[in-house]
Amino acid sequence: MKRLWRIAKWTGLVLGVLIAVVVVGGYIFYRTQKVHHTRSGPPAPIQPSGDRVLDGIRRGIEFLKVHQETDGEFSAGLLDPKPAFTCMVVEALVRSPDRYDAKDPVIARAVRAIVSHQQDDGGIYTPVIGLGNYCTSVAIMALTHAGDPSAAPAIERARAYVLACQRENGGMGYGASGRADLSNTSVSLEALRAAGLDEDSDAFKRAAAFIARCQNSSETNAEAWAADDGGFIYRPGETRGRTFKDSSGQIRYQSYGLMSYAGLVSFLWAGVDREEPRVQSAFRWVQEHWTLQENTHLGDSGLYYYYLTMAKALRAYGQRRITTSDGAEHDWPVELADKILAIQQPDGSWVNANGRWLENDSILVTSYMVRALSICHEVIHSP
Repeated sequence: MKRLWRIAKWTGLVLGVLIAVVVVGGYIFYRTQKVHHTRSGPPAPIQPSGDRVLDGIRRGIEFLKVHQETDGEFSAGLLDPKPAFTCMVVEALVRSPDRYDAKDPVIARAVRAIVSHQQDDGGIYTPVIGLGNYCTSVAIMALTHAGDPSAAPAIERARAYVLACQRENGGMGYGASGRADLSNTSVSLEALRAAGLDEDSDAFKRAAAFIARCQNSSETNAEAWAADDGGFIYRPGETRGRTFKDSSGQIRYQSYGLMSYAGLVSFLWAGVDREEPRVQSAFRWVQEHWTLQENTHLGDSGLYYYYLTMAKALRAYGQRRITTSDGAEHDWPVELADKILAIQQPDGSWVNANGRWLENDSILVTSYMVRALSICHEVIHSP
């Protein structure tokens, strides 16, 4: 009887300890995921410049700067996809009109944090989280524009890692394995461009073939599901938009805003000529579906990344004014900047109430919008 009592006592003790560990661990997890960032104080006020777009950019940057952690990161969550958030902030600052660089203490600390995540395979990511190709691609973009010569070897190894992540079908995914998709392919192509990959590289040609297989253009895409609107879906045979059957019973996949702009800019980054039919078809989709009110066919899901991808795509396409199917003419950098500034928060930030794809995180979304506004500002002030 005493032996049974001792067993019960120790069993209860062990269970109690396990429960305590789970509760404490759960609380830490909740706190670090609920509060991704530490704020050191209120954002510094800016001196009005008379340029409302520039002022909006500067207010966003001041918001970002007060959220840098002591280790140089811009995220504190244990399960954040480090160093992605930090890379997004760095690129937003160094590619803003004020051109922050590695001489700035904020950038210098962040660059050290980014490089500290480089793995033996050359990728820049946190192994326990994964997302190796995505994190490495955004790291390349941040490091190449930060202007720190000491980061050159890290960039070279990271570029080799991204190239090794390309699938047989020419696309890229979140990591070194798994299915390729247009979103990650777009990010990877931008990174390879930034890292100076030769324009004649076979990697770009193979990527162009994958991009074409994501396009709703039956004239250039042999996939049975391909329709004729010229837009794009997430990956061949899979969309985040609507799936439907046409009059013949064939399943079709609805193009949607974010991927359609990603497809347009990906073709251009892959070296496909602007006058080529696939690019022209993609641009016609833009003309026929122009809107700043939603991520076309997805509402407010991914809305802020939609704005950023739109800015990148239209700048790369190189046509400032868009004539839509109703005959209206749109000065896209002015209209997009006006829309973004209209939804900026009083503290200089942006955030999406719809948390899909992490857009309820103000650091991530503010980085997106500072970058998008900087692109608009550049185009508006181009000769």
